[in-house]
Amino acid sequence: MELNQFIQNTLKQIIEGVAESQAYAQEKGAIINPSTVKFFKDGKNNSYRHAMPQDVQFDVGLTSTTTEGSKEGIGVFLGAIKLGKDNQENSQVSAVTKVKFTVPLILPTDSE
Repeated sequence: MELNQFIQNTLKQIIEGVAESQAYAQEKGAIINPSTVKFFKDGKNNSYRHAMPQDVQFDVGLTSTTTEGSKEGIGVFLGAIKLGKDNQENSQVSAVTKVKFTVPLILPTDSE
């Protein structure tokens, strides 16, 4: 899977998961990611009027593989994989690079 596809799919699934969970929470009298909230914490009154940005942190391993007689590519390393076919010998070079980054995301609020 390409890195851009991985990021896109991950963010979409987070947004969809929150949106779908909000309907269930509402049925049960709960609120997920309220658009406004006032609360008392640590001896202080707190409030905010807009959804708070959440940091989605990515820590991914990227693999770059070159096989003799084929194209070179970079993709997200998601675990152990088997490369090649049985009874086939290929010369292959691969490298893994770790990438860490954060994407701020404002999730859907209860009023949307």
